[in-house]
Amino acid sequence: MLSRSFVVLWVAMLVAMAGISMVSPLLPVYVQDDLGGPAIGVALSFSGLAIAQIVAAPFVGRLGDRFGPKRFIVVGFAIYALGALGYLFAHHWVVVVAFRVLSGVGAAGVFPMTLAYVGRLAPVGGEGRYMGWFSVAQVAGFGLGPLFGGGLRDAFGSEVAFGAMALMLGGTALGTFVLLPARPRRRGEDQDVAEELGAQMSFWTIVRMPAVQASTLFVTLTAIGWGSASSWLAVFVISDQGLGTDSALFVGILLSSRSLINAVLQPYAGQLADRLDRVMLVSVGLLLAGVAQFAIPLVPEVVRESSVFGSTLVWAPWVLLAMLIAGLGEAIAQPSQQAVFVEVGRKVGMGSLMGLNSMGSSLGFLGGSLVGAAVKSALGIESVFYMAGMAALAGVVLFNVLMRRAAREDTPDIVTHSDGPHSDGPYSDGPYSDGPHSDGWHASDRGATDVPSGAPHDAGEAGEAGEVGGAVAPGAPAAGG
Repeated sequence: MLSRSFVVLWVAMLVAMAGISMVSPLLPVYVQDDLGGPAIGVALSFSGLAIAQIVAAPFVGRLGDRFGPKRFIVVGFAIYALGALGYLFAHHWVVVVAFRVLSGVGAAGVFPMTLAYVGRLAPVGGEGRYMGWFSVAQVAGFGLGPLFGGGLRDAFGSEVAFGAMALMLGGTALGTFVLLPARPRRRGEDQDVAEELGAQMSFWTIVRMPAVQASTLFVTLTAIGWGSASSWLAVFVISDQGLGTDSALFVGILLSSRSLINAVLQPYAGQLADRLDRVMLVSVGLLLAGVAQFAIPLVPEVVRESSVFGSTLVWAPWVLLAMLIAGLGEAIAQPSQQAVFVEVGRKVGMGSLMGLNSMGSSLGFLGGSLVGAAVKSALGIESVFYMAGMAALAGVVLFNVLMRRAAREDTPDIVTHSDGPHSDGPYSDGPYSDGPHSDGWHASDRGATDVPSGAPHDAGEAGEAGEVGGAVAPGAPAAGG
C-alpha cells in the first residue's frame, strides 16, 4: 500500500485539507473587519468555494475518466494556490469572493480526482483499508489547518496566513507534477474493461443508476447535517443562546477532538470494512453520529472551569462526550462509505462518481448552512442540532433503500457486460449475482477474510509495494507516466 503514488497523494490531501481549513475561518473575519464587507460578502467568502465545486466537480470527474486524473490534480492545486495568492492583492470584498470561487474550481479538481486515483489503486477486497488510511490525511488536515492558520494570523496577520497557504499549495502542485505517475497502476484487465465501459456511458445514464443516486444523495444528506451543526456550534457553545461559556478555545477543542478520534480510528475501521458488511458499518456509524448530534442540546448543561497554561478554560464535559461519540461514529462509517463508492466507481467511472459525490457534499454543506440559519431563526438554536441528527438518520435510511435497489438493478449489464466478451469475467458471479450475498456489499464476496492485514491483496499490489522510494520491484510492471 505504501507505494509512491499513495504516499504522494496522502501528503497532497493532507495539505489540501489543511489549506482549505486554515483559511476558511479567517476569510469571513478578514472580509468583515479588514475590508468592511457586508453580510452577503461575509457569507460568500465562506461558501464561494462550495458554489464553484457544485458547478465544476461533475464535469471534472467525467473529464478525469477520459484523460486521466493526474493533470486535474496538478492543475487543481495550481489554481488553488493562485486563489490563495489573490487574497494578498484583494482590497475589496468582491475580489476576495472572486478568488474564493476560483479556489473552488481548483478544489473541484483536487478532491474528486485524488479519491478517484486512490480508488483505482485499491485492489478488490482492500478498498476499506486503502480508503481508511487515505481518510486519515483528510481528517488530520482538517484538524491541523485551523490551528496553523489561526496561529499565523494571530502572530503575523491574515496576509501571512494567505501567503503560507499559497506556498503550501503551489509546492504541492509541483510535487505531484514531478512525483505522481500519470495513471494509477492497473489492477487487472477485467477491472479496466468494467470502468472503461462505465466511462463510455452518458452522464444521464449514470445519474439514473440507483447506486450512484445512493452515494450522491447519501453524502448530500450527511453534509446537510454537518453543515448546519458546524455552522452554529460555536454560537451554541459561546453565546447565551446556548451554553454561554464565552470560550472560543473550547470550540476548537470540540472540533479538534472530533477530528482526532476520527483520524486515529480510520485505519482500524478500514480493516473492518474489508471484513464485514459495509452497508451495515455505514448505517451503524452514521446512526451513532446522528444520535450524538441530536443529543448536543439535550445533554446536561454542566459547565466547569479548569486552568490551562495559566488561563481559565470553561468547558462542558457532556457536550465534549457527545462530540467524541460523533467522531467515533464517523470513523466507523467513513472507510466503508468510501469503499462502497470505489466499488460503484469501478462500474461507472471512478472520476465521474467522485465528482458527483463532491458536488453532493458541497451542495449539502451549503444548503445545510442556509437551512440551519432558517431553522435557528424560526425554532431556536437547539433545533439546528435536532435537524442535523435527523438529516443523518434520513441519510442512513435512504442509503439502505437505494443500495438494496442497486444490488437488484444496476450491475448485470455494466459489470458483467452480459452481452459482451466479459460476461464470464470475475464479476459475473460476484457481489451482484443471485448468490447468497446478492445484496452486494459483503466482505465474503470480496475474499477479504482470506487476506491478512497489511499483506498485498494481489500481484498488482505487490508490485506497488515495491515502488517505495521510486524503485520498482523486479517483475513489477512499469508505472505509467
